[in-house]
Amino acid sequence: MSRGGLARVGVAVVVSVLLAGCGGGGKGPTVSKALVQGVDKKCGHYFKPETVATALGDNEFDQAVGGFKDGKGSCVVFISAVESGYGKDGPRGTAAKVSLEILDWKSRVDQTSYADQRCRDTTAAGVTRTFRGPGGACVVYRAEPPEAALVGGRLKAYADEGTALLTVTVDGVDHTLKQDREHILQLLAEARAEVRAKAGSGA
Repeated sequence: MSRGGLARVGVAVVVSVLLAGCGGGGKGPTVSKALVQGVDKKCGHYFKPETVATALGDNEFDQAVGGFKDGKGSCVVFISAVESGYGKDGPRGTAAKVSLEILDWKSRVDQTSYADQRCRDTTAAGVTRTFRGPGGACVVYRAEPPEAALVGGRLKAYADEGTALLTVTVDGVDHTLKQDREHILQLLAEARAEVRAKAGSGA
């Protein structure tokens, strides 16, 4: 990893929606066959593998887990990372890097925007800043998130798309906040577009 590391190995496995900072320099993303297959299979085509690779930066893809059914579910893309406090040849573990959660409230009674609620809730634990995104999206930054698998702050992006409620999360963003905010909004936009496409096709 270019920065940070695991706060504690294994925590990422029980956190369902996480994403780590992008890191990396000027080189383009590495889109491996394993990454493409993992993202396409586990993330229901809501994310483009190329965008996920950009968000991974120079971190090594490990695996993708999760799945979607009837327009709802979650997926997590894990990276291989050296444990915090060790050099580049230290013991390695896994950390959640890119993920998505979609809840589909077909019988929603409360018409209040999911994203608006999250942006207004600045009293929630650790909220440092909020940002607005396209189409009513909201991004919340926490400098010291609870149960973070990677060292550094966390971004969470929220959006409503029809009856679907979407959440994307990015961990380890303290030193790459601007880039990570751009990447998380791109990932969110791709997921929203796929939700619309599936709704239009009746899938």
